[in-house]
Amino acid sequence: MFKFRNETKVGILAIVAMGAAFWGYQFLKGKNVLTTSQTFYVKYANVDQLRPSAPIFVSGLQVGMVKDIHIDAEDGKSLIVELNIEKDVRIPKDATASIIGLTLMGGKAIDIVITHPCEGDGCAKSRDYLQGTTRSLAQSLLGDPKELDVYVAKLRMAFDTLADPNSKEGLGPSVKAMETTLVNLALVSAKLDALLAQNRANLGATLTNVAGITQNLKNSNSDIAAALSNLKAVSEQIKGAGVDETAKKAGVALDSIILALGSLKNTLNSTEKTIAKVDGIAGRLANGEGTAGRLLTDDVLFEEIVRTSRQLSLITQDLRLNPKRYNTVKLKIFGKNKTGDYMLPTDDPAYRMLLDSLDRDFFLKRKAAMEGDKK
Repeated sequence: MFKFRNETKVGILAIVAMGAAFWGYQFLKGKNVLTTSQTFYVKYANVDQLRPSAPIFVSGLQVGMVKDIHIDAEDGKSLIVELNIEKDVRIPKDATASIIGLTLMGGKAIDIVITHPCEGDGCAKSRDYLQGTTRSLAQSLLGDPKELDVYVAKLRMAFDTLADPNSKEGLGPSVKAMETTLVNLALVSAKLDALLAQNRANLGATLTNVAGITQNLKNSNSDIAAALSNLKAVSEQIKGAGVDETAKKAGVALDSIILALGSLKNTLNSTEKTIAKVDGIAGRLANGEGTAGRLLTDDVLFEEIVRTSRQLSLITQDLRLNPKRYNTVKLKIFGKNKTGDYMLPTDDPAYRMLLDSLDRDFFLKRKAAMEGDKK
């Protein structure tokens, strides 16, 4: 199988990136280099903020983009717009290229108005000039102003129909009903005024009686408060002399004491069991049972652990000094990988100090153990 060198792959990638950048730049300018297209020109007195790369529509379908806009060299004030349109689109010679507004926030486009299909010589050829017009945003949204007058007339007729009081389809019957309702409300209000005028003396006497009753209650307020206070004192004395309540409280207190003693007894039993388990574990450790017991009593196992620790220090030291020996991933872009000479761990002063400390600790512990055996 044929393989490309890394340099070749980098070169191909650079060529593809340059091609994509060129295509994107041309596309932003309004020209798609990957498709064939035809070019038309339109002369305007004012392009109304139209910009290159603006879309071109035919009956709402985008068929191209504005390629360029420049000032006409002949008169020095007219503007010539270059349109880049797809090759398959047939445009009549009398088609109109209108500048329209897309949204209220801005943005312009060109709408090509085609009134009839074309064949042969009736179609405009590439590099031909088309007629140009400009439509405001209101015209773009609402259409021809003449057609708008027709809609306004229809709305006026509908409004007149709704406001006609003799029309059954409008608001006339509802307005008449509201007028009748208002007349009835006025009659009812007049009757209420007459009724209040006739009974004004009776209402005054009734309100005078109510005021007298309220004044009597206000004068007797202190007597009523004293009576309520006496009733409250008698109720509290009766409640304080209740024997049943005192007995219930004493029973509740005794039950609480019994529960507390039971909890204390359970706690003491649990503590005794725990102490017994701890004594058993300590005895097994002293007898050398289990892994932990052997670690505490077996000197050979201790020496093996020290030796293993020293070997692990060797591996760690070699990994720090020669990390490339343990790296199995090799990256190659240009040339070959070169590794440095192997450095012996014994040449490192830090490692020498580590070995001296381990040997010193080992012999000190060994000497202490031998002296303990002699005693």
